[in-house]
Amino acid sequence: MLDMVVETRYMPPWHADTTFRTFHNQRALDRDAMERIRSWIALGAPEGESRNINTSFSANWPAPDRVLTFQKPFAIPGNGEEQYRFFVIPVNNPAPIYLRAVGFMPKNRELAHHSRVMVDTSGKIRPFDGSSVWEAGPRLEHMGIPLASAFWTGWVPGNYPLFYPPGMGKKLPARADLVVNMHYAPSARDDSDQSEIHLYLAEGKPRRIIESLVFDEAWVTNKPFVFEPDTVITFYMRSPILPTDLSLLSVLPHMHLLGKSFKAFAITSDGDMIPLIHIPAWDFNWQQSYQYRQLLKIPRGSVIYAEATFDNTQGNPRNPNYPPKRVTYGWGTRDEMMNLIFEFLPYEPGDEYLDLYGTNR
Repeated sequence: MLDMVVETRYMPPWHADTTFRTFHNQRALDRDAMERIRSWIALGAPEGESRNINTSFSANWPAPDRVLTFQKPFAIPGNGEEQYRFFVIPVNNPAPIYLRAVGFMPKNRELAHHSRVMVDTSGKIRPFDGSSVWEAGPRLEHMGIPLASAFWTGWVPGNYPLFYPPGMGKKLPARADLVVNMHYAPSARDDSDQSEIHLYLAEGKPRRIIESLVFDEAWVTNKPFVFEPDTVITFYMRSPILPTDLSLLSVLPHMHLLGKSFKAFAITSDGDMIPLIHIPAWDFNWQQSYQYRQLLKIPRGSVIYAEATFDNTQGNPRNPNYPPKRVTYGWGTRDEMMNLIFEFLPYEPGDEYLDLYGTNR
């Protein structure tokens, strides 16, 4: 059984195609590691040296410099319905904060499914703390409050804090409120959660500030973004022609239960293809941010493309509807999304040759 789990790459969980693009934080086993495991199994899987191993969720990274929590515990109702909630965390920072890493720590790991963290500096979203996204979302959209960041960081199952190379970091602007769009899975019993955001402070202001580039359904070229019953459909996204050179640090794709595969690449003005990410078998229950091994230069004049295939048939074992129903865009698990989020820097000559993580030593 163990050799089958390893051979099929079910464990350790890793979904990106490493023949398309390799990553700094990848957990995929190479052929030599798989052969060693098979040999160990063939010998009867002898027990090795006993060690005390800390298996806690936060055991593999340093303690944060500052912990921000939801203002109060959220009572998750046991009504069998998923919950989408806005939580507002005032940081109370009179000056900008610069960070070498950010981590989201779900305190109820059984029910927390994912979060999207945005930044507001107006203070106008504070009254919506704890509100249902379904109720507050239309009101906030009508208010038209400009966010300082529409995607500052996020957490999905499989994600860990991303530690950035020296001289690079994220900025939290002065007088910031962190607005968390939080998704909880349905529960049959009452429960609670008071999740945390962990800040890892940089030593002074980093020379280079990391920014985010978000692709969403508005970038789809073959609209409408609708999934009819008993159909398999591929949607395509493309960016405008990039006006400047970019250096990409990481990429985070996102879909829901109808998602089957995801691919993104850039085409330069010379017609060259730059592979960005390929996930041939999408798993809604295990997603993550993928860090590139080196800064990935996307030249000025390039266009970024993405294509995602969705399966709304009875043959999709993850389809939440039986028989299949018409599905449209939405934040709910039974709705669908197509997001692609990059962390990037304005390009500097030589970026693509930097040894960011000491892997070339």
